[in-house]
Amino acid sequence: MGEYDDERDRPSWREIDRLRDRSRHVRREEKKERPQKIDRWKSGRAREALERLLKGEKGTLEHDKLFNKIHTSYGTESFLRHVKAYIERYGLPDDPSTLMLLMDTKDEKIIRDVIDRFESIYPNLTDRMKEDVKRKVSIVRLTERSQKVRERAEAFLEKV
Repeated sequence: MGEYDDERDRPSWREIDRLRDRSRHVRREEKKERPQKIDRWKSGRAREALERLLKGEKGTLEHDKLFNKIHTSYGTESFLRHVKAYIERYGLPDDPSTLMLLMDTKDEKIIRDVIDRFESIYPNLTDRMKEDVKRKVSIVRLTERSQKVRERAEAFLEKV
């Protein structure tokens, strides 16, 4: 039996002591250097600045202020005024949820333009957003006073 025990690879006492000194709750791998949080923050800021630059006019702080005014003034008397100011300066927004808000402006031209925009972006929307757009356009088709808007909404719903 003595020979059998000697042939086994057993850790030396030094290795046993080293294992005892180390916490069992710590990874056994050597610690890797993590990127500094500041670097991640800076890279995020740089990416955001680049995206704003590529957006052109819609990447400015003025755009963000007008865009936020549309959302905050929804349901108030100043909503139509903010929407017209935004459209005059930047055109229709690209965001589908904001476009759905614009359907409530009661301005015939804006509603028809929004329906046209929905038609162009509809294939790229998520399934949930497609359902929401269909529902909103069908509500406008039923409730709008303008015959042109109702016909445009009907044509859109037939296409999708």
